[in-house]
Amino acid sequence: MSTSDLYEEFAQMVRGEILTMPRDDFRQRCDEDDKFIYLTIARQIAKHNRCQLIIHEEAFEFICPPP
Repeated sequence: MSTSDLYEEFAQMVRGEILTMPRDDFRQRCDEDDKFIYLTIARQIAKHNRCQLIIHEEAFEFICPPP
């Protein structure tokens, strides 16, 4: 899995959908160079897809607002 695959996966989210992913899983799915900046990557993905990102201690929650 790579960072670009994460971008594509999140781009397929539909309005009103909520996706929760453990932080460790998200980090492991990033490119090797991006593993140090995985929080920044999560924020960029949320901004790119116009989703809200809620950062929990153990997980990220991406919320696409309803239409």
